[in-house]
Amino acid sequence: MITYINGKLVHKEATFAVIDVNGMGYHINISLTTYSAIKDQENCKLHTYLHVKEDSHTLYGFSTKAERKIFLDLI
Repeated sequence: MITYINGKLVHKEATFAVIDVNGMGYHINISLTTYSAIKDQENCKLHTYLHVKEDSHTLYGFSTKAERKIFLDLI
């Protein structure tokens, strides 16, 4: 599991962010709470959850560990 990603915020929209970590861009799905929390920071750290299914690997990011825990409790 990828516990967190720390890097340069390259792009941000209401539903996802792209973070560059040493030349590799990670597309991370985010909530509106996280969207508001990261604002337009140059560097940011997101606590993550990697959801693996038969046909996809989806990365979810959260501004706090508590938000990630709530997400995990719900799923």
